[in-house]
Amino acid sequence: MKQINRYTWLGLSSILIWASLVAVVKLITESISPILALALIYSFSALCILGLNGFPKISQMPKRYLWGCGSLFVCYEILFLSSVAYSHNHEQVLIIGMINYLWPPLTVIFAIFAQQLSYQWTVILGFILAILGLMMVVNPDILAVSKFWAVLQQNPMAYSFALIGAVLWSCFSVFTKKYAQGHNATPFFFAVTAIALWGIHFISAEPFTLPSLGMWGAIVMTGSLIGIAYSHWNQSLQFGDIKLLILATYFMPILSSVMSMLILDATPQLAFWIGTILVTLGAIICWKSTAAKH
Repeated sequence: MKQINRYTWLGLSSILIWASLVAVVKLITESISPILALALIYSFSALCILGLNGFPKISQMPKRYLWGCGSLFVCYEILFLSSVAYSHNHEQVLIIGMINYLWPPLTVIFAIFAQQLSYQWTVILGFILAILGLMMVVNPDILAVSKFWAVLQQNPMAYSFALIGAVLWSCFSVFTKKYAQGHNATPFFFAVTAIALWGIHFISAEPFTLPSLGMWGAIVMTGSLIGIAYSHWNQSLQFGDIKLLILATYFMPILSSVMSMLILDATPQLAFWIGTILVTLGAIICWKSTAAKH
């Protein structure tokens, strides 16, 4: 049996951190102003990843990657985490998390259109399964379209942010492959995200609520872990078992749902878990139905 090396374990630990992120961010944003919480978290994330990786030499990077992909990265982080922060209850957090995890099959579809992947017809089946899974998560009675829209209208802003974020992250993944040319500007992207969140906080005139001592600890730990996760992920992609890591990412919908259930003390219905499995299965079928073009 092949032994898993240290860098693969680092990559798997990053996946576990990301799976817990949705629930932890929700708990923090319930205690202080939402955008302020995100700005504080990402400030520590930026400091952590800059400390671990240093400031990238952005002058040497392709402009399309730096500014184009950078804009997609910043917008995704802000939109997705804002959707979590502005969810009305913990059940909505679970739905938002599942909307976000449409990005793996969407990435495959976009990569096909970008002619980065060759594909088999089963990729269509995988995408349909993922969509049906999401519909079941939102509304167990998937044939009742009116009920589906009624659920989405309970918090249209948060759900729209999550869906737009999934599309943006898919575009980021495809365009990064095309334009990055081996460069990694993630520390710079994090710094810009933190600055943008502070700008939104002040422009929106959101009240500044001083966190308690315990909440400061949660903010520092969460922000640092996010920075560490991204730093470790980059190392694992270079030196770890890439096939195992990619496969593990496709199980993130299930893992994230389990972590959210435990952390937020939520009790989703059976239909939610069936939908989650369908989203995961659909993403895996999409992945298995494609191959990189050479």
